[in-house]
Amino acid sequence: MEESLCKYKRRDPESTVLYQVLQENIEAFFRILENNPDQKSLPYFVRKEFEKFLDCGILSHGFVRLKCSDCSESLIVAFSCKCRDFCPSCAGRRMSERAIKLTDDVIPFVPTRHWVLSVPFEMRYWMAADDELLKKVNGIFCAEINNYLRKKARKLGVKGGETGIVSFLQRAGGALNLNLHYHLLVLDGLYTPGEDGSPIFTRVPGIDNDELACVVRGVSRRVVKYLRKTGRLSEDGEEVYIGDGAHEALSHMKRASVSSRIALGSRAGLKLRRIGSSFGFEEEIPKSHSYGCVSMNGFSIHAATSIKAHERDRLEKLLRYLGRGPVSHERISLDENGNILYELKSSYDGATHVMFSPMEFIEKLASMIPPPYKHQVNYYGCLSSHSKLRQEIVGCSVAEPSGQDDSLQESRISDGVEVESVEPLASRYIPWAELLKRTFGIDLTVCPSCGGSVRVIAAIMEADAISKILEHVGLGVDPPRGQALTKTEYVYESFY
Repeated sequence: MEESLCKYKRRDPESTVLYQVLQENIEAFFRILENNPDQKSLPYFVRKEFEKFLDCGILSHGFVRLKCSDCSESLIVAFSCKCRDFCPSCAGRRMSERAIKLTDDVIPFVPTRHWVLSVPFEMRYWMAADDELLKKVNGIFCAEINNYLRKKARKLGVKGGETGIVSFLQRAGGALNLNLHYHLLVLDGLYTPGEDGSPIFTRVPGIDNDELACVVRGVSRRVVKYLRKTGRLSEDGEEVYIGDGAHEALSHMKRASVSSRIALGSRAGLKLRRIGSSFGFEEEIPKSHSYGCVSMNGFSIHAATSIKAHERDRLEKLLRYLGRGPVSHERISLDENGNILYELKSSYDGATHVMFSPMEFIEKLASMIPPPYKHQVNYYGCLSSHSKLRQEIVGCSVAEPSGQDDSLQESRISDGVEVESVEPLASRYIPWAELLKRTFGIDLTVCPSCGGSVRVIAAIMEADAISKILEHVGLGVDPPRGQALTKTEYVYESFY
């Protein structure tokens, strides 16, 4: 019998600090906003995100039953919420699925490089409130990278050409502050069409900080020019852009989160409490920090990490990092007073944690939730579906036939640079069972007791059937929240 590396165990979300804090305080948080005459209510998608999270992984809201064909051993797996932001479970699934797709089906066997762009503090709130500005900055950064690679390739005798970029938008910083920045996986060279029309890849030599300074200077110049053109900046650099007033409560929380302050409650306007020494923060002057890291006028670029063509394991690991979720269960804890402590992975002032009251913590989560129908991953250059080279380039890395995902189709032109928000044609759906096996070594298609075949026998969504089955197996009937079961629409994913 072929044994899996480990046995499946239910993740038990109701035992986590994140779930308990939201379960106990979310309704009070909504009431505070509704009773505040100075704030409008939160948009519907923010409320929906919290409500869906509190149903995620809870057996009382529906599940799938699996059964072994030989020994009849059964297993129950709860539905997930498929939220787009702070749910660690759904973010982890999305991270793993996208990393596997890109590694197996999209990224060709060529060297790649990781680029990061951070923007000035003043711009982060503007970008959170304006999707067009997000797209514009992304397009400018991709165009400057492509221009930089073309200039270097001309020294090698290569004219023209196009690189390929997968751009990830990250919305949160390490302290749960709203910090919109871009992580890009860039093919470390250019594709040009050969005499027979087939693509030829030319690798560009390594970077140096003087070259990066030219890139960050170009990004800064073009972004500032666009901000002045659209009225967000005056000619002398004074900020004149106010922001989005459609949802005042969410807008107020975003502004506070960008500056690491509190928006609501008795500590409104105060800085976050940091556990450890704190000496404040001053904007950095333009300079080179280390190899592959340059900042200028509030824009910072990091491009020191490169991956060789054959290092597919490193590539998949990097893609997981690029697509990670903003919140980690392992970094959340409670102190003796009921405050939430969120552990910092790194610190500029020696602090180890940031401290939140429950309301402050929910406030930070709400500010990070992306609006619906706004893509967080974009494709540029020869990896865009509009590129004439894309089909041949992507095809050279496909492991097996795959279909097109039509659910994410959106394209645009940004300053003469085409950036496209469509999963490439080589993408394929990865079933949940295969994803568990690839990520954690758990093979749910094989019974851990006898080695027989495990199959899905039913998706249970009716309240009466849920209660009977859970009572029969001794897993409890009542949902964690004090409310009756309601009829909910679920998206059932194929197990195989």
